[in-house]
Amino acid sequence: MKIINIRTIGLWIVLPVLLLSYQKALAQLEQAQRLEISIANTLEEQHEVFSLGEKGALVVIRRNEFAHTRNEHWVFAKYDTDLKPVWSREYSLDYRYIPVMAYQSQYYAYWLFAEPDTDHYMFLQLDLERGELDFHRGDLLANVDVHQFKVLGSKALIAGYYRNRPVVLVHSFFDRTTRVLPGLYERNMEINNIDINEQDGIINVITYAFRKGNCQFSIHTYNYDGKLLKNTTLSDSRNSLISGQIVPLNDDNSYLIGNYSIGCTPFSQGLYITHIRDNEPEEPQFIEFSELQNFFNYMKPKRKQRMLDRLGKRKSMGKENRFRYRLLVHNLIQTEDEIVLVAEVYYPNYKSSSPPMINGLSRQYSQSLDGYRYTHAIVCGFDRNGRYKWDNSFAIKNLVSFELQEMVQLTRVDDYFVLAYPQEGSIHTEVIRREKVVVESEKFDLEPSSDNEKVLYNDNASLAAWYDKYFLAYGVQKLGNEKATTVATPREVFYINKLAYKTEDIGKAKTTGEASTQKTSGSKR
Repeated sequence: MKIINIRTIGLWIVLPVLLLSYQKALAQLEQAQRLEISIANTLEEQHEVFSLGEKGALVVIRRNEFAHTRNEHWVFAKYDTDLKPVWSREYSLDYRYIPVMAYQSQYYAYWLFAEPDTDHYMFLQLDLERGELDFHRGDLLANVDVHQFKVLGSKALIAGYYRNRPVVLVHSFFDRTTRVLPGLYERNMEINNIDINEQDGIINVITYAFRKGNCQFSIHTYNYDGKLLKNTTLSDSRNSLISGQIVPLNDDNSYLIGNYSIGCTPFSQGLYITHIRDNEPEEPQFIEFSELQNFFNYMKPKRKQRMLDRLGKRKSMGKENRFRYRLLVHNLIQTEDEIVLVAEVYYPNYKSSSPPMINGLSRQYSQSLDGYRYTHAIVCGFDRNGRYKWDNSFAIKNLVSFELQEMVQLTRVDDYFVLAYPQEGSIHTEVIRREKVVVESEKFDLEPSSDNEKVLYNDNASLAAWYDKYFLAYGVQKLGNEKATTVATPREVFYINKLAYKTEDIGKAKTTGEASTQKTSGSKR
């Protein structure tokens, strides 16, 4: 692995032009450091980055070296917050195993591997502080369709489906035994989430079931040994809960926050919060999207007004609203005084294929999934008493992902929330102070470290909230010579950019008669 071009990056390129006097909040997305790892053209590589907060970042590189071995070569490399190397470990993965899923806790990272068509599994445990590798093997169930993987203490939790029924397996690293959590292997039931309480050793399995024409949302609580402690069922005569996350208050009290629908459909109607006291859920507070102050701000003004007029008319006629939004709800963000929910609104993107002609007749057109298109993100705040307090939204323009994944990242800087998402070689940002937008959407380009190079193409652009005001932007770029007089061979790199969002100048006016084009470009040194 070759590491090159680690340097401090300059930012603003100011282009003076004559303009009318105007006021605009100043903000900066600075490229503090950039790490570039060369990619060999003869190898097939995959890259992942895990945020370790103030302890740095973990980079995982998988290489297929078929010319030398059938095994896959893995490299684990830790970097500090200045993107300087701390340690590196290598591992040759037995070709019989395939990676299934990864999980990160506070001190360790875990990978689950399976040997196809057998019940043999392997767990790789990486110490994030020292870089030590440990391995655990066990026999689970063959051909389990794994959807979630987490680790609690010395036990792995594997949730998925076996013969079209939900199942949660608990595997002990200590004695290599595996047990199935009771009360879950039923028809017409789906696993919504696995919530673990590391401090108390509690496992909460949240399920969604369809029974006798009704939808039931339940929380199955188990102790560390897998014994069922209690079942909490939530139901409403009109609304159905789609997702839920638990916010524990003490041993007997918690909040459940998520989104809901009308009837048993996947389409969200709004958000809810409910208080669970001594296993008994209180009446949920349902917050319809139309009741949110800024939910429709992603629309253009005229379209937004038409939508609000139509909703107001339906309300005056006593008709209920029906929305068809799909939500990808992030993990809740908890601070001392509030609980923040972030969710992205998306819809499946389909493409049609032309049918072949058979005997002069054409078959029916077929459609196939072609990724997911995002429209906007919503941010909602609840106080510690479970009351909805504020909301805001962030428009997402022309963003399609082939995997359904969290694209919008949020970090808190002072009294502001910075929202950002990647798109090809750019980062789009917006800054809010709860229900108010203080810096409107801006676009920042990611540029090479050297002024003599230009980006020829971008691939797999990703973004992660890191710590404080910092983000990690990473992906693959092909770089070419900007001023070459002869044909030069482009180079391909895996890059990691440390980005810092400066909020100190928010609210200050830019100099009259100046405009700025913002790029995260390299400066000469």
